[in-house]
Amino acid sequence: MTTQLRFGLFVLLALLQLSFPGKLVFDSNKVLWLGTGLKFETRPVDPADPFRGRYVALNFAANQFEEKTADSWKRNDRVFVLLDKDAKGFARIKGLSAVRPAANELFVKARITYIYDNQITVYYPFSKFFMEESKAPEAERIYREAGEGYALVKVYHGEAVLQDVVVKGKSLSELAK
Repeated sequence: MTTQLRFGLFVLLALLQLSFPGKLVFDSNKVLWLGTGLKFETRPVDPADPFRGRYVALNFAANQFEEKTADSWKRNDRVFVLLDKDAKGFARIKGLSAVRPAANELFVKARITYIYDNQITVYYPFSKFFMEESKAPEAERIYREAGEGYALVKVYHGEAVLQDVVVKGKSLSELAK
């Protein structure tokens, strides 16, 4: 095997190895660049994950939906949550679907966590706001004192990325410095 062929195979292998993490980064950024911004009212707590560090766990006001056919759903079902904005600009659920909605619909993928009577509770994949280890406890304290805030989430074709958490009109990361 010639040196040029070995070098060419090495370069090809290196590019192949870089393509996977590159695609992950590109897909997340594509949602941020092209996605529609939504505000989700939140109620955070401050747990820790031994592998990923400190984060602010977000409990969303728009995570329950009354569905007359709730008995057709089961806990842990994957669901497409159809979204809309209320008069104040906050996200609200306008429906649930088992099949992927049209591309022009505003929706996110979620999982059903709880069903009681006709009330369905969903879990969004963007419910953890990771922060620098030293800032998370201060961020939780600031949020509790403020008593209100929202998560700024970008949504694009069902994919969602948590962009920021806003308290008192400012980024929670900035307030916690």
